[in-house]
Amino acid sequence: MSVIQDQNLSPAQVILLTKAMLSVALIDGLAPAEAALIGQFYESSRNASMPGTTELLARPDARQFDVAELAGCEPELADTVVLMCLMTGYADGRLSDAERAQVQAIASELNVSDERFDELLAQVRDELIGALSHLPDAGSVAAVVKELAAAD
Repeated sequence: MSVIQDQNLSPAQVILLTKAMLSVALIDGLAPAEAALIGQFYESSRNASMPGTTELLARPDARQFDVAELAGCEPELADTVVLMCLMTGYADGRLSDAERAQVQAIASELNVSDERFDELLAQVRDELIGALSHLPDAGSVAAVVKELAAAD
């Protein structure tokens, strides 16, 4: 996602963002697609001084996310956290009500307005639909778009 590529995240921010994503994924049980997305984000964002994904996730504190550690962050980082958490929720094919509530709680703590949250949610859905555009038949894409729209 271009928002992340345009930011220089510190190691601490990368770890906190990874923990935020994991906090969403664990709501309904960590699905393989969610684990893959989290691992891909972390590996592409970490530097050589940071632990590998397996080592990070094996730490006892990896599953402990405190959004207060991101309090007062720049709006651009807050948007990134919300976007990545929404993407994590959708990684297994469906953003559950509990996952959405977790992301909304994180957004609220980061002073992301409800209006902005809805814009970010729409952005993630648009990107998901764009990623499906390679499907061979329009019926498949239409079915997925209908399901995404019904998720509201």
